Amino acid sequence: MNFKRKIKQYLEPVINWGAPEFVTFPQNRNDRIGALYKAWGHVINSNLGGAYYEFGIYQGSSFRESFLIYQQYVDWMNSQSNSLELWRQKIKWNFDHHFYAFDTFEGMPENQENKEHFVQGSFLSSFENVKLEGEKIGMYEGDSIKYFKGKFSEVSKQNATNIADLQTAAIVNIDSDLYMSACDALEIVKPKLQQGAILMMDDWNCFSADNNQGERRALREFLEKNSHIETEKYFSYSFTGQVFIVHIKN
Repeated sequence: MNFKRKIKQYLEPVINWGAPEFVTFPQNRNDRIGALYKAWGHVINSNLGGAYYEFGIYQGSSFRESFLIYQQYVDWMNSQSNSLELWRQKIKWNFDHHFYAFDTFEGMPENQENKEHFVQGSFLSSFENVKLEGEKIGMYEGDSIKYFKGKFSEVSKQNATNIADLQTAAIVNIDSDLYMSACDALEIVKPKLQQGAILMMDDWNCFSADNNQGERRALREFLEKNSHIETEKYFSYSFTGQVFIVHIKN
């Protein structure tokens, strides 16, 4: 069999019937959805309590995707009570995971990144529209769904009491692009971090993966200042994303 025929043979299932299941299975996808499936899979498998924090939600698509993916895991956890295996029936699953969104909803704040796509006002979104789209899938603002509007540094000061009462963090998704925004986001979640929490840095490889810029610099400096916190690389996703597991040293 010549090379071209061999390639055609391997590609035929993809061309004629779509990608095979091992590719399309959600946790095997290498995009943002696949990353969220894996992140929630880790949380559920560990029966880890706590909330999903997202910083920089833009139009809210990943915030909603995370909620929908979590609902699938809720259905799975509920199904375990009907399992024929008694040990599965006895597990006390944690169903109390809240969702918190942080964004200016006025586009990118003033910054020194000197990048055309990060200029002040880019990535503008509507706060009301984000909430409306969330309500369409059952994300009604309340105790378990909260939105914090404004620059992260200002939000942390103006809502200090409310933030202190939020759940610990099970998953933290920092999609803020900018160095200072990532610094501020990390400071907000610092007291919320727990052993085994997932930290998603969506723009990890922006700025040509320069360790002295963007989210890379922010996390490096954060870890240098907080020696009791460590991060372990878990997996990368999409073009620029990197996921970490958080370790808390006693």
